[in-house]
Amino acid sequence: EGTPWPPKNATVLYKPHLPAEFKQVSKESGLTGVVIVEASNRLADNKWVLDLIEGDEFFVALVGNIDPTNDTFKEQLNVLKKDKRFVGVRARNPKPIDYTNATVLKNFEALAKEGLSLDFLCNGQGVKGVQEVDAVARAVPGLRIVVDHVLGYNIDGKQPGQDWIDAVERLAQNKNVYCKISGLYQRCVQQPAPSDSQHYLEVLDVLYKNFGQKRVVFGSNWPCTKKSGDYSSYVRLVNAYFASKGQEACEDYFWRNASTAYGLGLK
Repeated sequence: EGTPWPPKNATVLYKPHLPAEFKQVSKESGLTGVVIVEASNRLADNKWVLDLIEGDEFFVALVGNIDPTNDTFKEQLNVLKKDKRFVGVRARNPKPIDYTNATVLKNFEALAKEGLSLDFLCNGQGVKGVQEVDAVARAVPGLRIVVDHVLGYNIDGKQPGQDWIDAVERLAQNKNVYCKISGLYQRCVQQPAPSDSQHYLEVLDVLYKNFGQKRVVFGSNWPCTKKSGDYSSYVRLVNAYFASKGQEACEDYFWRNASTAYGLGLK
């Protein structure tokens, strides 16, 4: 806090043209609104993102980032929650976070009390990552949790192991947990990642079976999608899967469930 932003050596990802670029790359897909995930865990960065999209209704909300190990978590939360576009936190620090830590869980309880959400990132951790989310969901049952990028599963086109399936089944028992079907290109072992939905079918079927129509959420993981295919090809990929479930399932996946998970109140 207090450091001028953006710094002179800021990378291309943080330059102010970023909102305009995203609008351009997502235009073909028919996207009409977006929830941004995330900022760094500096208070000034969260404010900067909110300032960057001020007055632009295309950017519906921000899931920001506050260090949950910090004793000033609630203080920073009180500052950011004054902006109604701030709807939650994705906790991500340079070092791994101990999600059994009493301070961390207390701060997550503060999130729940404010009606805000927690985005959870467990990339490449397999069963351990799923179990970690499960423990938090049971410790703070009033907290809406959105687990990003297909629970961090490394997709290889094969049937997932039974240990992972069992972990997913247990996690899905927590009705406060949503699964974001996002980042498929990045979670793919094969690179460049295939754009055919059949390659992802085994994993998607497990997630859809357990979380159901009402707790799967669309996400893209842009700008990381630049590394393995464009935005529109990704939307076509996930649409190919959910279109087979019917129009109602598509509406739930592409926007209704996000509205519920993030408390957006969209109609």
